[in-house]
Amino acid sequence: MLRVNLATLVIAVIGCCTGTPGAVADNSYCTAVGKYCAFYSPSHRVDCEINTGGYAGPDSVYCKTVEPPQSVHMANTGSFYTCTGDSCLGNAAQGIPTLAYGQTTALGPCSCLSEVSGVTCTAAQGHGFVISTSGIASVG
Repeated sequence: MLRVNLATLVIAVIGCCTGTPGAVADNSYCTAVGKYCAFYSPSHRVDCEINTGGYAGPDSVYCKTVEPPQSVHMANTGSFYTCTGDSCLGNAAQGIPTLAYGQTTALGPCSCLSEVSGVTCTAAQGHGFVISTSGIASVG
């Protein structure tokens, strides 16, 4: 006969149904899973989009700089690929907000931190990238 502690069963059921917690944000730029959000850094030299399923494919982050022309796409695992040159660039959405230095915005498993040195975006596992006019580097 199998005996199961009721409290353990409740915790297991809640854990399986709630999934991985999303990243914590300082603001409400990114609030709806199944959507996307976009922002500029205060210098307007970096702009990014965080996507969660439905809008532009699977959970992901896309950031770019125009000078120099470069972009980076990150999957929800933190793996990313970069591109350099004008053919790598898209247009930023009109009317997107500015993410103040020191602020973080998040949607689903991805979050981005705006800093004077650049924008750092990571997935729930802590892996990701930092993008600035100096280039793109791995973090985590």
